[in-house]
Amino acid sequence: MNMMYFKLTCLCLLLCFVGTACRTVPVSSRKQLLLSSENHENELGATAYAEYKKEYPRSTNKTYTESLNRVGEAIRKVAQKDDYQWEFVVLESKDANAFCLPGGKVAVYSGIFQFTANEAELATVVAHEIAHALARHGGERMSWAQLQQLGTLGLRSAGAGATWETIYGLGTEFGVMLPFSRKHEHEADSIGLILLARAGYHPSAAISFWKKFGAGKSPSIIEKWASTHPGGEERVANLQQLLPQALQEYEKAPQKIGLG
Repeated sequence: MNMMYFKLTCLCLLLCFVGTACRTVPVSSRKQLLLSSENHENELGATAYAEYKKEYPRSTNKTYTESLNRVGEAIRKVAQKDDYQWEFVVLESKDANAFCLPGGKVAVYSGIFQFTANEAELATVVAHEIAHALARHGGERMSWAQLQQLGTLGLRSAGAGATWETIYGLGTEFGVMLPFSRKHEHEADSIGLILLARAGYHPSAAISFWKKFGAGKSPSIIEKWASTHPGGEERVANLQQLLPQALQEYEKAPQKIGLG
């Protein structure tokens, strides 16, 4: 009886803790679980950013750098995070990639420019990555990983054995963590599209960019199931549904940049 009371008490405390750790994501208004502080996430972001800049040289392409600075400033203004220590840099790499670490540390690899025909398409990439930071997706993933680890410890303390731990690990990874990551990507797409429009870039650029970026990629059902990112067709279809709302935001933008 005492052990049952102890377990119920622990469960109640956990539920109370989770309940007080909820936050509303900007723009999307989704409720999320966060067990880490934003300051801690920003410190991790600054440390990781410094490491990336050591690993990759800065691009010497003046056109790339000036374009990113213009786009970055436009998106920064509508992101409404003046407490971030914003930085924008183009890193020399053939990889077609970009990221925004917590605290507003934005890096775009030079390889992404082969897919951007104008600054609005570059703004699509930057807005998407900034959306991840605004939504604190990194902190949310860390929080869910902590809960996943608690579940493993619970099984271990109950003497469930290695087999059940493996089943639990695979089940939570493929049933919760990976789908959750894809959900984050869709949310970053939708938030990024609104930021893009509010900054004065025409939101149709997001669709043209993701069509090019996903061209020729036809993942199998298993690959889709095991992927952290949605497929190109799925992503474009989602953006097309959001386009009317984004166009309304674009019409309200104080300055229309168009495609840049």
